[in-house]
Amino acid sequence: QAFPGEDPPRFDLLLLGVGPDGHTCSLFPGHALLQEQHSLVSFLEDSPKPPPQRVTMTLPLLNAAKSLLVVATGASKAPVIKRILEQQEQPPVPAARLRPRSGRLRWLLDREAAAEL
Repeated sequence: QAFPGEDPPRFDLLLLGVGPDGHTCSLFPGHALLQEQHSLVSFLEDSPKPPPQRVTMTLPLLNAAKSLLVVATGASKAPVIKRILEQQEQPPVPAARLRPRSGRLRWLLDREAAAEL
């Protein structure tokens, strides 16, 4: 067992990105991995963008982190950043499901990515 104990390991800080579709960590909108509640790391063979085969951390592991920092740059990210931060979309895109237990979620945006806020 890589991580002893019942609880997932708690990374001090995870630095993440977000795609124009709201994906993060190879967790894509509508993908079955978004429902994973037990595995900390998983794989997918049907990624909607290349490469099709990937390994990723799951939401339980991401949300166990002490702090999450999501970085987004460029105008192509502006619409999804607005959707994520307004938190009104159902079902939420993967990056909107980032909810660290500690409450320490920070966004680092350039002017273009923040243009619609």
